[in-house]
Amino acid sequence: MMRIRKILILSILPALSFAQSTYFVGTSTASIEPYPSLISLHLGGYGAPRDGRFTLQWIEKGHVPETTALSTMKNRLLIISRNELLGLNLSENSNGIFTDNIGTATDIKFLTGVDNSLYGINASGELLRSGFNKQERWEKAGQIGHNVTALTSLDKTLFISNDKGEVRSLKPFEDSANWKQLDSLQDIISLAASNEKLYALTSVGILFQLPLSGNNKKWLKIAYKNEETIKENIRNIAILNDQIFGISNDNILYQGEHRSESALTARAMAIKNDNQTVIIVNMDVCGLEDTFVGALKHKIYEKYQIPASAVFINSSHTHFAPVSQNWLTWQEANQRPDSTYLNVIIKGGILHAVKGALHTMEPAQLSFGRGKTDIGYNRSLKDHQELYDSDVDVIQINYNGSHEKGYLFMAACHPVFSVAGTLHYTISANFPGVARKLVEERTNSCNSLFLQGTAGDINPKDDGEYITGEKLANEVIAITRRPMKNIEGPISFYLDTINFPVTPWSKTEIYDYRVQNINKPRDIEAEKNVKWCDLMLKYYDEGTMPETMPVYVQTINIGNWKLIGFSRETTTGYSLGVKKFWPDKMVSVAGYTNDVSSYLPTGMHIAEKNYEGLGSFFWYGMPSVFPSNVEKIILDKIESLRR
Repeated sequence: MMRIRKILILSILPALSFAQSTYFVGTSTASIEPYPSLISLHLGGYGAPRDGRFTLQWIEKGHVPETTALSTMKNRLLIISRNELLGLNLSENSNGIFTDNIGTATDIKFLTGVDNSLYGINASGELLRSGFNKQERWEKAGQIGHNVTALTSLDKTLFISNDKGEVRSLKPFEDSANWKQLDSLQDIISLAASNEKLYALTSVGILFQLPLSGNNKKWLKIAYKNEETIKENIRNIAILNDQIFGISNDNILYQGEHRSESALTARAMAIKNDNQTVIIVNMDVCGLEDTFVGALKHKIYEKYQIPASAVFINSSHTHFAPVSQNWLTWQEANQRPDSTYLNVIIKGGILHAVKGALHTMEPAQLSFGRGKTDIGYNRSLKDHQELYDSDVDVIQINYNGSHEKGYLFMAACHPVFSVAGTLHYTISANFPGVARKLVEERTNSCNSLFLQGTAGDINPKDDGEYITGEKLANEVIAITRRPMKNIEGPISFYLDTINFPVTPWSKTEIYDYRVQNINKPRDIEAEKNVKWCDLMLKYYDEGTMPETMPVYVQTINIGNWKLIGFSRETTTGYSLGVKKFWPDKMVSVAGYTNDVSSYLPTGMHIAEKNYEGLGSFFWYGMPSVFPSNVEKIILDKIESLRR
């Protein structure tokens, strides 16, 4: 038997230092925008639309001659047009695309380059070879067949597809009998390859990706004609210098790129008092899993000897960042985050921000202020609109000997709007990013951090990230212009785990539920429920049904300011409950901290069997819901520990 997730740490004994009014504080920001080489990623946060929300968009570069085939070689785009081999020269300073005549390509339908040689397949299904530097006569290099639909190459290997859906690979110098079979895919009209991945375009405009290494060598959809951000009828694709290009049916060349507002960041604040240091991190992601966060904290400890309980990692929960965790009951593009994006860009961004914050620490005074906002409402408990923590908490950094300031601010609201039109497919930090930018511009300050509060059941009142961000920024700035309280005293930090036993459904219940939901094509809810049933049955068959669902509660005390962070999508009741324990203290409460593996509902949500209390657990692939007294158990534990 196993726990549902690897526990970060059971408990950390307090670490104390003597009170001082001056701290050493540093902040840093690192971009976590996806690389162009990742071509297209899926955005996290929504199970709809069923066909997915992918980041690829096509940017028009200009008209090209009538094109039969598109490929790359020697850092150039090549096309075959009217039996001529042409090189495309893209000029950044003009509207045109110039062509160089390289040689002839009579009757050649498909083209690719390997080392200094060009390979083509003609209408007779012959594999032909020619030199490139001084194009030589095409010579036969093998027989492929008449049913080829696409050709490309990578690392001295040819890849072809045919009208039977077969995809095969071969070294050009090997015997044609040695073709290796790859995962099949129907209706391929063009192939491209780069960075150990094969890309396929189908006749209906769907772009697929196939890893050529690793354990999961299966085709994965990464883009399609959604008629919002992709409307073009692309028929040929090629990848040059890590960027994808396409030529449409009407002979227009396009360059692919991620559709983005270019604002995704990892931000860190390091605060030191005597020999104790804490780090507060916020990421513009929908969520992170505790196994990933635990490994990250271990790396920080190895490098800086700062324990896991002193590193506070909060997700903003924007629904417009690439997938960063496993959603095992969703469509396939949600089920596995891109490994490069997760393990290189996100992890690297956090480590870079932490390093920068630690290396830029300077003497500073800290102060606390609180205001109110009306950016959100309780979307779940509609008869209890009083259950909304409208506090806006602000920490102001005043660096000694300079006029420079920095800010950490927090509020509780789901970053989920807008969901209409092109914005639904656009990478965005959403309203937290808008608010940060406005605060920095209007206060002439350095880095600012946003922490997401207990927003599990709170949606924005306004349909638009700019309206919500503007409202929040205005309140943050207003707070800084009113008297603020000085933060003074020692630093301490704790990380506690509260384990809840799993009460799984019986196999009979799971089978019955599966029957109720099977055979409902394109029904997102039903498909999700079937995947959940299959996941639970897999746990039973393998003997790996999780035994517990942990909830992490992290507490950081910086003098007379207390910051508490809950794991999971924490609902409002937890913040309201915690603040009652310390009515005369400056207490800030965050959700989405260290792990976002389900909702953390209250008894009211569970009793009403609403999305937060029941339905969301199927979306998250959880084996059961929390007990009805989950809120009391957690709050009683916090009160008894008095961290």
